[in-house]
Amino acid sequence: MKLRLGGTPVDLPPLSSPGDFIKGPKNFYFQCENEEDSAITITELEGSWKTACVSQSDDNESKIETFTISGSSLAIKNEKFSGTSCATAYYQEDEAHTSFSYGDAVTFMSGNTGRYFKLTFGTKKYTPKSAEAVSSFNSSSKCSASDWELNTEKDCTSGQGTIYYGLYQLNGNNWYPAVSVSGYPTSVDTSTENTYVKQ
Repeated sequence: MKLRLGGTPVDLPPLSSPGDFIKGPKNFYFQCENEEDSAITITELEGSWKTACVSQSDDNESKIETFTISGSSLAIKNEKFSGTSCATAYYQEDEAHTSFSYGDAVTFMSGNTGRYFKLTFGTKKYTPKSAEAVSSFNSSSKCSASDWELNTEKDCTSGQGTIYYGLYQLNGNNWYPAVSVSGYPTSVDTSTENTYVKQ
C-alpha cells in the first residue's frame, strides 16, 4: 500500500490483499462539526507510529515509515534505504499536514474498531542521504532542481491544500490506516507492510 500523500490519489489495498472491511453504513460527523460530541477530545492516535523494515525486492530497496500525530498536525517521515535490510540510507521524504480531524467510530468485520478521519495536504520535502541519491536526483532534475547536495533538503510540495479522506483500524498497539482523495475508504490493509506500531 502506498500511504504517503503527494497531492495525487493514494493506492488502496486490492481485494486480494489482507484487509478488513467496515460493518454498517458510513456516517461522517466530524468532531469539529458534531454538536453532540463537541466536548469530546480524541487522543488515541497522539504520538508516533512506525512500520518495521519493509523490503521492496523489485527495486532492491527498503523503507521505514513513521507517522507522528499531535493535535491537528500529522508528520510523515519515509526513510528509504539501498538494499532490502534498511541498513544503508538512500534518501528521506518528510511531509507535514494540517487540519487532521477525527470522524465517527466504526466497527470492522473482525470486531476491531477504528474511525474515519480527514486532513489537508501541507508540504513535502526530500533529502538525499547518499551520493547515489544525489546523482540520481540531479540526473532526473527531481522537483525541477539539478543542484541537489548530500543531506540538504529541498521543498518538493505539490497539491498543497488537497483534502484527504481516511479510515483507520486500531488493534492494541497496531494502527492500520487507509487514505484517498476521492472519498472515504471502506476497508484497510492489515498486511505487515501497512502495520504501524505505537512507539
